[in-house]
Amino acid sequence: MMENVQAMQGISFSQQVTANNVANMNTNGFHSSRVEFETGPNGQGVQVQDVYENTSAGPLVPGGEYVETDEGLHYEEMLVEGSNTDLATEMVQMIENEHAFAANAAALHTSLDMTGVIINMMV
Repeated sequence: MMENVQAMQGISFSQQVTANNVANMNTNGFHSSRVEFETGPNGQGVQVQDVYENTSAGPLVPGGEYVETDEGLHYEEMLVEGSNTDLATEMVQMIENEHAFAANAAALHTSLDMTGVIINMMV
């Protein structure tokens, strides 16, 4: 039962990381992240192993910055690195998280139901 709870916590964290990627997909220079899982303690369940940042470069997009010169402040246009977040990849990850969470919730619900039946048989 605790393995399911532990898995649901890890999946919830993965969903938060994925949501952060989507929220920052229009932020110049943002690099997406991905959660990696490992087998839980005593070989049961899963837990978060690490969060890896995708260090590949994003596309070049128009941008710029304000520069102060002797004539005053003016905007200097240039190309800057955009976010390397791929919305299609993030949506697939969200769907995977949703199904994994639902499967663990169903297993937890079944386990609790079975425990209730056993207790009722003993009483």
